[in-house]
Amino acid sequence: MTDLLIRNARLLATVDPQRRELPGGWVAITGGFVEAVGTSVDPEPAAERIIDATDCLVTPGLV
Repeated sequence: MTDLLIRNARLLATVDPQRRELPGGWVAITGGFVEAVGTSVDPEPAAERIIDATDCLVTPGLV
């Protein structure tokens, strides 16, 4: 089980080599690290805590 699931993002911006932008995306975080990302058609993992990011842009923490 993942620690945190941020789901329903209007757009999830990634920093992977393809620089994907995932509409309806979700991100799973475990131990403070991104474990997985997906789109609205990908199955979401079970999570201890869920944040609904409806109408939000989710981006990586740019430090």
